[in-house]
Amino acid sequence: MVNDAHWPTDGEWKESVLRSMLRRSAPESVTVGRGFVVHLDKCSTQIDVLIYDNSMPILYRDGDLVFVTPSACRGIVEVKSNTDMGNFRAAAKKLSDNAEFIRSRSFDFHLFVGFFSFDVRTENCRPFLNALNDAAEGQDTRLIDHVILGSNKLIKYWSSDPSNPGASPRYNQWHLYNLNRMAPGYFIHNLLLSVSKKLDAQREETWFPINSKEAHIEAQHVFERVEQQTLPADVSRSGEICNEDSSTCN
Repeated sequence: MVNDAHWPTDGEWKESVLRSMLRRSAPESVTVGRGFVVHLDKCSTQIDVLIYDNSMPILYRDGDLVFVTPSACRGIVEVKSNTDMGNFRAAAKKLSDNAEFIRSRSFDFHLFVGFFSFDVRTENCRPFLNALNDAAEGQDTRLIDHVILGSNKLIKYWSSDPSNPGASPRYNQWHLYNLNRMAPGYFIHNLLLSVSKKLDAQREETWFPINSKEAHIEAQHVFERVEQQTLPADVSRSGEICNEDSSTCN
């Protein structure tokens, strides 16, 4: 048996499992790896799951390990074997720091930012919504849009109301769902559709159960957004944080 001194290897194995699951269905336009995002003035911390655009040049590659520029990055995911509120707050801040760095230095504002924990040490996941809002610090660039807490709990950020497709797009809320062991599937499919260049694929209902997950919502939290935000002049805001709206995504 593996003793406690070797358990960090368990986390690395689970990162590898998630990367393998994503590769099975990822579009050919992207590659799933791990590594760092590098810019002239800064480098991200190590990213457990790094999805990058195959049409962009790679700074360095050795197997799964890559160094890419912010504009090549399409998605980042922080992976944990287990989580509670204490380590989630630290991990969410680290993930938001990386998201802000990448979004603020990319020509395309859109980036999938996710947190995936294979297990969670509490039944009450509502405080995680507050932690996400705190990590964002009121800035769009720092938003984490998808969170998995074990097999049942999914948190998703919505820029528009999923229950009212015709409503104003300025909805800006996180929803917490209890999905009865289907949460990882929702996370993976949303990620794959988000990084796909063929946006029409987001209307493909085959990826999701017939019944909407809105029937399984447990709680929600409004993003306390700072209205006056400054981005570099060359950064496009054409891609929304989630890159999904209620009419095209489940």
